[in-house]
This record gives sequence, C-alpha cells and structure tokens, in this order.
Amino acid sequence: MLQRIRKYYFIAAASLLALASCNKEISDGNFNIYAGNDLNDTTWSSSTTTAPAIQRMIDSASVYKYVDTLMGTSAKTIVFSDRLSLIIPANAFVNSAGSPVTSVVTIRVLLMDEKAEFIRTTKSSLNHTNLLESDLAFCVIATSNGQAVNIAPGKTYLIRIGNKDDIVKQNMRVYRGDESVMYTTQILADPLFNWNDNTALDFQQDIFKQPGSNSGSKEIERYDITTNRLRWIAIARPVTNIGSLGKLNVILPPNFTNKNTIVFATMDDYNTTIELRPELSSRSFSAGNIPLQKKIHIVTISLIGTQFYYSESSIRALNSTPVVTLKPQKKSLANILNDLKKL
Repeated sequence: MLQRIRKYYFIAAASLLALASCNKEISDGNFNIYAGNDLNDTTWSSSTTTAPAIQRMIDSASVYKYVDTLMGTSAKTIVFSDRLSLIIPANAFVNSAGSPVTSVVTIRVLLMDEKAEFIRTTKSSLNHTNLLESDLAFCVIATSNGQAVNIAPGKTYLIRIGNKDDIVKQNMRVYRGDESVMYTTQILADPLFNWNDNTALDFQQDIFKQPGSNSGSKEIERYDITTNRLRWIAIARPVTNIGSLGKLNVILPPNFTNKNTIVFATMDDYNTTIELRPELSSRSFSAGNIPLQKKIHIVTISLIGTQFYYSESSIRALNSTPVVTLKPQKKSLANILNDLKKL
C-alpha cells in the first residue's frame, strides 16, 4: 500500500511540475493505514454529485441567521436587525403551480458579509472567470408548508441592507446568483453556481439615508434593492488593478480528496474568495485566476468520518510559484469557524 501511495503522489506531483515548467520540490507527506477508517479512502470521484462529507460540512457550517414569518395575504416589514429589513407587500407569493399563497410563509435569510461566510457556503466571488469584490451577499428563501414559493407576477419587495461601516461603497452593482439546481432550505455545493449581471427588470438599486444616531454624527447609509427575485443576491464590483493572474495547484496528503475536502483562496486587500476546484488529472485542487502579486491565504477544510481537518497558509506573493503543498491537521468545527473569521 505504501509503495502504491508513494507512486501515486510522485505521479501527481510530476504532472504538476511538468505543467508549470518549474523544478519546485513537492513533499509527499506520510500516509498511514487505519483499519476500518474512512482515512483509508484515497480515491477521487469523477461524479458531479456532491459527496456526502462535503454536504455534511456545509450543513454544519451554513446557518440561516434570520428567520421570520408572515401570512401570504398580508403585508409586513420584517426588521431582522438595524442593518437588514425586508418590506414585503400583501399577496406577494405564489406556489410552484402559480396559485396565490394564503397560508403562513417562512422567510429565511443567510447573510454573507465576510469571507468566512462565502467559504462556509462554498461560494466564490466570481462573475464567470472575473473576480468580484463583495460588500454584502445574501440568500433569501421563502417557503410555505415546507415547499419553496416565489414572488407573484407583478409584485416586488424591498431589501434594505447595510454593512458594518454604515456606508454605501462606490461603484457597487447587484449580481444575481444563478444555480444549476433549485433547493429550499438546504445549501448545497453547486459547481455551476455563478454571480451573473442583473437586469433592470430583476433589480432596481438605490441608496437609503437616515440621520446618524447622535446629533452631528454622519448619516447612516443603506442599500435599497427592489426586486422580484428570491435566492442569492450579491452587492459587489469587479476587482481591478490587481496585477497578473495565474494558475495555482494545491496538493494535500492522499487521504484528502475531492470527496471530503474544499479549498479556497482569499486576498487580504479585497473581500474576495476563490474556490480551487478538484483537478482529477493531478489529484489536486486548482484555480486559474489567482492574483500572483497579492498576499493571499489558502485554507482547506476536510471532514473524514466525524473528524474535521483544517490547514491554512499565508503567501505574500505567489509570483512564479505554481504549486503549494499543505498538511491538514485535526481541528474542531468551532475552532475552524473562528479561524475563518480572521481571514
């Protein structure tokens, strides 16, 4: 077994080195056999279906922080916090058959205002291959009797949302999150997810201002978004002037595969996250749009059996470094989430 693993790791490293045309040495680490343990599984999956371990990670880490209800026939202003409100008109919802919803509607909102939240929901800050710097992103889900409902034709609702600085950032746009599959209350990994440009028919963006909390203090600013869409919405802008982009591969010990691991890169200077997707040919995780002259952090999160693993590396500038090798260590989920908040 050990001999086969060393051979596998050598082949994976060699293919990456040939691809990058460099002589960087890659450590193969160690591989131990654990009887009856999921750590023994070193195979990679070619399936597009989310692996159970990945889904358990997302279920454990993603939380709808805000929840409220209203009658489908009634109007309601839902104030989740001083920075997040939804203003919903009467008769705003229809079910999948297009019929008006008259029963109780549950509204859930998942807020992503930090890099950690994007990683916890496995969402990159990407408009196709273009990097985005987000100010805020969120997912609004409405359900009735356990089934997803939609905004009724001809109806819109208002999302009033602000950041922790109470200032609307310049040149921000609204992006809609397009999914390959629709879900209700569960967040699933979606390899085809993309933040797409919005249309005037879907979103109207404005700025709401109110006096500061104290006399003479600056005005408090909020984004006002009027829309007929639920689900994923981001307030972001394209990332510019970051120098050249290049490909990065991350190699992990053989126990850590695309069936139990996610890998992300973040930048210090921007609220941007980039998922490194599995690359089966090299048994590594890779992305081709990594800033080469910016300080980045690479984080990996794994779930093998019931044990979480985590690794992190801070790199001042990749420049011509095409491969990074990491060795995840055991860590509790609570400690992982705490580390992610520091990114």
